[in-house]
Amino acid sequence: MLSSTSLIKSSWIAVEVGRERAERVLVVETYIAVSPLEPNFDPVQYDKVLSCVRKVLVTHPEVDRASILSMHRGSGCTALFREREGELARPAA
Repeated sequence: MLSSTSLIKSSWIAVEVGRERAERVLVVETYIAVSPLEPNFDPVQYDKVLSCVRKVLVTHPEVDRASILSMHRGSGCTALFREREGELARPAA
């Protein structure tokens, strides 16, 4: 997968098991933002990764679907979990 670029960090096959069925999921970690909601999202780079993942899915029909995860180092989402300065943690009601 994209061996000539540095867009993909790692990938593996995971299995999602439910009551009715099990699915093989190709999990792909990228070094880029994968959502327009993330800062520095580049649709051209994302399309390169997406195209590569689609080729893998076509070549390996035993894999049911793929999940692309961003290893982008932006702090926007993790900031949602930080307490504001001076705010004390409140006990759950």
